[in-house]
Amino acid sequence: MSDFSVEGAELKKLLNFSRAKPISFAYCPGSKVETDLFGLHKKKPPAVMGKSIRADGDGPKVAFGTLQMEGRVVSLQCEKSMPALAKKVKKFLKLNKLSKNVRILDMDGNVVEEDIEDLPDEPDDDEAATAPQAASSTAAEPQDAEEAEPAAAPPPENTAGEQLKQLAARARALQSQVAAVPNPPGDKVRKAFATAVTSLKSGNAEAAAKTLDAIDQILAKLAAAGAAKTESPPEAAAEPAQKPKGDPATLKKLQEAAAQLAPKVKALPAGDHSAALTSQLREVIGHIRDGAVDPALSGLRAVQQGLKSAPAEPATAAPDADPLSIWNAAKEATDGAISALQNKIRQFPDPDLERIAEMGLNGITQGNQTALMKHLMEFQNVDADARPKAAAALQAQCAQYRAFLADSTLITLCEQNPFGVTVDLRNHLGKALDQIDQAAAAAA
Repeated sequence: MSDFSVEGAELKKLLNFSRAKPISFAYCPGSKVETDLFGLHKKKPPAVMGKSIRADGDGPKVAFGTLQMEGRVVSLQCEKSMPALAKKVKKFLKLNKLSKNVRILDMDGNVVEEDIEDLPDEPDDDEAATAPQAASSTAAEPQDAEEAEPAAAPPPENTAGEQLKQLAARARALQSQVAAVPNPPGDKVRKAFATAVTSLKSGNAEAAAKTLDAIDQILAKLAAAGAAKTESPPEAAAEPAQKPKGDPATLKKLQEAAAQLAPKVKALPAGDHSAALTSQLREVIGHIRDGAVDPALSGLRAVQQGLKSAPAEPATAAPDADPLSIWNAAKEATDGAISALQNKIRQFPDPDLERIAEMGLNGITQGNQTALMKHLMEFQNVDADARPKAAAALQAQCAQYRAFLADSTLITLCEQNPFGVTVDLRNHLGKALDQIDQAAAAAA
């Protein structure tokens, strides 16, 4: 058992304490609920607890963050979460004879999932009335030195959870500016931003705030330097034109590089990504004509990166292709874009997209991907007599997957990611689902 794991009376005591003030939590589910480890602590950082709980736990997954109970609802604001967390924690609490509802929040306070129901009355419901006395009552009990705190002190208005929430929002506001900083300072700023994100995830608000302050200062200096460059001295206005900054040899090399990229951009399938790269390449050619080496070089790099992340031409199945082949072709058309997005997320951490980086498409479809593959295999291998039933089940799963694609915020995050990677999941997968549905209807 971990040093931080609690159960029984100690678990109940700390939950009641959290009515007045959020506390840190970490949770590692085991192979069965009896082997789950659930840690609570008034002072320790959540990430530290998560590392300890995971090392001592029976399972490979861990969630951590801050916890607070209001009424009979236990709210977990997660720095790191896992699927079906509300249901798992509720079962653990029930095992400890604590009948509570559970709500899971992200770092912005948005509800991610919840397991809420009408709970039967129980004798311990009067705890809510005595909750304000929780801090003072614990003062009379022996405590570790690191946990001792003034009994009568009211909870601070800006709790650690609130501070982390505000810093996370601040980081998101800076994200697009940081991504746009050109090299050489760009890499340094992005590494600093990644450090700030890591500090946020570990619950170190002070370190995150200092790093974000430093990034703010760097961005302000870069903006001031950029403004100074654009301001021409009065006497310069009288000059007929500026001389090109680049030497002829360098400009010729840039011209040749642009000429090599042009046919690759032209060969892309029509769409927003192709149009954007075509526009970028035109700007590059304009910079080369003006003798502006730095923006031309940056533009060429952007076009090269855009070509790497360009969506593959959707693979089209033959008219008589079976549903499994149709789906595999659609998956191949999206796997490259998902892989490119995963690589970007790993280089430039984003709290909202971390789950995609860890698990890819299979990890964000809420079981629809696995269920569809199961029905596709059954439809392909079933006997002729049983095919109508398998076809109906396949059509039902297609409808469920289609509904998920339409409403999923994670799919929207993939398609509207801040890294410029074109990810067109709803189009490719949606068309494949339509074709599969038609093939199943014909066999029903």
